[in-house]
Amino acid sequence: PAPSYQWRCGSHNLVGEVDEVLTISDYAASKSHNRGTAMYRCIVENAAGFLFSGWARVRCLPAACPGHPMITQQPVITIVSGQGKEVGVPYGAEVTMAVTADGPDLRYQWYFFEDPIPNATLSKFTIDRVCDWDDGSYKCKVQNTGGKAESDFCVLALNGKDLYALKKKQRVEAQNWCEKSEKDGKGNVIASAKVALLIGNRDYTHHPKLIHPEADVIAIAYALEQHGFRTLVYVNLTFREMIAAIRRFVKMLSRGVYAMFYYAGHGLEDIAKDNYLIPIDLETSNNLRKCIRLSAVRYEMQRKNPRIVSLVVDCCRTMYNTKSTAKQTARCAVPHEGFANWAYHFSCPSSGKALESKTDKNSVYTRAFLHALEQPPVPIKDFFANVEDELMKINAVGRQQAAVRGDFQGSLASANLLKWSDDIQSENDRPNKLYSKVQTRHKKLHDIPKKVDLPCEGFSTCVRLCFYRRMANVLVISSLVEKNSRDNVSAQFDLKFLEEQKIQAAALNKSAPSCMKHLATLCCPSHQSVVFIGGIQRLQADVKLRLDVSSNNTRVPLHYTLKRTALGSLCSSA
Repeated sequence: PAPSYQWRCGSHNLVGEVDEVLTISDYAASKSHNRGTAMYRCIVENAAGFLFSGWARVRCLPAACPGHPMITQQPVITIVSGQGKEVGVPYGAEVTMAVTADGPDLRYQWYFFEDPIPNATLSKFTIDRVCDWDDGSYKCKVQNTGGKAESDFCVLALNGKDLYALKKKQRVEAQNWCEKSEKDGKGNVIASAKVALLIGNRDYTHHPKLIHPEADVIAIAYALEQHGFRTLVYVNLTFREMIAAIRRFVKMLSRGVYAMFYYAGHGLEDIAKDNYLIPIDLETSNNLRKCIRLSAVRYEMQRKNPRIVSLVVDCCRTMYNTKSTAKQTARCAVPHEGFANWAYHFSCPSSGKALESKTDKNSVYTRAFLHALEQPPVPIKDFFANVEDELMKINAVGRQQAAVRGDFQGSLASANLLKWSDDIQSENDRPNKLYSKVQTRHKKLHDIPKKVDLPCEGFSTCVRLCFYRRMANVLVISSLVEKNSRDNVSAQFDLKFLEEQKIQAAALNKSAPSCMKHLATLCCPSHQSVVFIGGIQRLQADVKLRLDVSSNNTRVPLHYTLKRTALGSLCSSA
């Protein structure tokens, strides 16, 4: 028997639409579609029964206008290097995403979830080497003077395999080398270089602000420098900025290096016991793919096969928003070669909380860590045991909270030999190209004009500006009037002038945080006026400084422009 047809939109029958072909004459005027999209299907019936067709999704595009961009092909992910037959993308693969659009003078911007990706402004976006933090959803926005169009999301899903995983023979060789320690002529263990990356996130946008992270990383960096470390210190980093900082740090690693990663800020732990570091721009939804997975940092460090890989984490390990995080834990495990001489040390046990106190200069864990660094040198595993012992002592004195003991995880095959105080290989013993490379990269990240003398004709004197960059993304500027001035001349920075340029600035005064006072003591203890400029990686223009030079009720303004190019950019390649 001949069939009959009935078209439906969603769950509603379309009156009069009983032919084999459905024609929509005025879709935009139809009340049946939802937000420009509707689902259609057909019921085919005869005396023997009925069948449903598959769904047809119809989307209403903006009315075409002259020059309006139109996306003709949604983003497609292509694995340039890697096993194409596998499901998902392996770690280390090269990946290209491409979108096709029509229209004149098109401009492109790629997004990771809803965040724009710096410098991703072509129709193709390439990731040279896929890392853990590249796992997620991408889209592209296309626009011109006629309007804009937005693509659908495409998903880059990692499969947990390492494209450059070592073969068995190579793995055994690397393991044996890692367990063997180089020694000088006197039998003392030596390092080819010591490098530490320290990140302190305090000023969160969507989460409670913390007290000590900035002071903690400054204090730890200063203590590590006494043991020969080159330190890279960053404060208040976004997700993209944390990635850029880690990549710069990893470029400084190689065989024989003692490498330490230190983090202070908010953190969380998922139901699979994976630990995540929270950037300052994470929204309250707690999207784990916009956090930094700690095991991924370890993987990136171990790829360079340094002598020691140490990750020290002073943050909470709780799931304070379980409903939003539990849905996002279906992630592949980070590859792990299993090399020796790696260690995690947490400030609290699993599901625990890190402690802060408004009356102390540093967090509880940082105080214990600094105390251990001040003691006579001991092997690294014993060092972390001393940190835990000191942590118990601090918590046991005058605190209502339950005592918290640090959590050590790791494999230190050379635990009885390696110490943080080990000497660095001398260039007189053997040309140390690696250490020169570390010094060059470190200088590049901290290179600024050391001092500038500004003549002040009104008082026949000179004001000297000195620049310091102990933290990679915080600039300290101090002013000092030359001593041979006859008058009692002072020079103070105009903060309002900086605020008008939307620059994060703070002056050193009595109410300044202790970390700023400590930093000023290290940089410029005898100068008259000190100003701190933070977030220099986000500067979009030159920094214009104005000083008020005054003496005997006479005031003269003094100006100086610091070029943005002299400060570099955290998100640029290094």
